Amino acid sequence: MSEYLFPFRLFVRVAYTGSFSQAGRELGISQSSASRIIAALERDLGSMLLVRSTRAVVLTPVGEIYLANLEPILAAFDEANLATRGGIEHQGRLRLGIHSGVSLREIVPRLSEFLDIHPALSVDLIADQPDRNAIREPVDLALQVAAPEDTTASMRLVDSTPRILVASPKYLLRKGVPTSPVELITHSVIAGPSPSRVGSWFFFRNGRAISISIEGRMTASTNEVAIASAVSGVGIIATGLWSCQSEIESGVLVRVLENWDMGDFKLCALLPAGAASKTVARSFVSHLVSAFQKQT
Repeated sequence: MSEYLFPFRLFVRVAYTGSFSQAGRELGISQSSASRIIAALERDLGSMLLVRSTRAVVLTPVGEIYLANLEPILAAFDEANLATRGGIEHQGRLRLGIHSGVSLREIVPRLSEFLDIHPALSVDLIADQPDRNAIREPVDLALQVAAPEDTTASMRLVDSTPRILVASPKYLLRKGVPTSPVELITHSVIAGPSPSRVGSWFFFRNGRAISISIEGRMTASTNEVAIASAVSGVGIIATGLWSCQSEIESGVLVRVLENWDMGDFKLCALLPAGAASKTVARSFVSHLVSAFQKQT
């Protein structure tokens, strides 16, 4: 890492993590050294960038503007170095936050491929990132299902998958196969994690829309638990095709109301404020997009 750029990179990590000690650990220096370096940077600029308190370190209004202007500069510097070196292997550590509903089946296999390409790279994999708060966690890249609410992040759509209804053959044999959305009112429903756990399910066909009020007989905090419950015969679940493709192929789950459209689940990649300088994060997003395109 360039010695000249070190204070700027340190500032980005402090701004993002809200902690001198954590930023120092990431960059291999002590908390006191990190604080001293940032103080020197502020003196050179003639402006206070951060407000220190016993609870947290937060950006000042000037610091927010400085961070927004600094990130693309550092990102461009890293991109230039990478291009000059002929696409050298990524090194260091990538902190990756992922939504558990898609991570085990779709992200982890592709992460393994990426690590094979970059053997000097290490990854901290943080699962179960809450949909709305994933980008506020100390990660370099967050992957989450559905559109994010944090407009300060740089978002890229990785892929989408149709939202479908599935149930086990033994459940359908016992309860009958619904032939229209309104018949779901008489069925047992498994409410999975957000965004599946909603009060209504919406169906579309030939310009017609139907809203069905749903009360889950069972709720599940993770998608894997919801899928397992459906396989065991508890009821019908609405989930993404990603989440149950193998179960459908093996026959332990079958689709219900296939001729009705329920919309899509979207997998979004977010680069939180302060993480844009990590070229490896953007590189992994590109790897994911390419991998999903090849799949289709």
